[in-house]
Amino acid sequence: MFGKKNFQPLDGPMPPLGLLDFESTMKFREIALEQFQTRGWDTTVLLDWMIRTLLSSLMADSASRIFLPKTETSPFVLDDLLPLSAVEPMGRVKLPLTRAFLLAPAWNNRETAEALHQAVGYSMEALVDEAPVGVYLKEFNLAIVDAAPHESLCCRFLGKGTALLDSYSLRDLAPVIRTNGEDWFVTEADGSETYCPVLEPRMAALYRLGLERYYPSLFTDQWEEE
Repeated sequence: MFGKKNFQPLDGPMPPLGLLDFESTMKFREIALEQFQTRGWDTTVLLDWMIRTLLSSLMADSASRIFLPKTETSPFVLDDLLPLSAVEPMGRVKLPLTRAFLLAPAWNNRETAEALHQAVGYSMEALVDEAPVGVYLKEFNLAIVDAAPHESLCCRFLGKGTALLDSYSLRDLAPVIRTNGEDWFVTEADGSETYCPVLEPRMAALYRLGLERYYPSLFTDQWEEE
């Protein structure tokens, strides 16, 4: 059988997928990066794995409410996940949903039950010719549906066809949006800064790790601001 390898012990294990809070994730990153750098290993492998782990965790919860606290039943608001309204999209993309990570959050239970009935007879092809039904984060290959409940459920469960989405790049978001895991900080057009609480810690961790992985200089600039 496979023998055990003598890795440098970490202070604590990676928490379960459903419990990837910001603090634990960043602590794991710090210790694991030190281990990789000490041994001369390629750190992009670690960052890619952590990014995929967070994406998989968010997708797993997307069948229900993905925000904390999970007792909230108000409709999904995209800015509660990531304050993208502060940045203009770089364009639009027609995306085959089967080829991307997909978040299509449900609303409250009563509306979800009614929407399931509507979704059965809804045409995925109809989504292509209408207004964008969500956003696409290029570096993560992540589609986030921000639409009526039956459209959201149709996207998630049928997973067929192509949806029209507003497209964003982390490179454009970095000068405007940063996070410390507790709050999102947004630089306004006049140079002032506003903030709002982080409701989904995994998205904050994903954002930070994505900048570090794909745009390290922008990540360093944000790190120095804190």
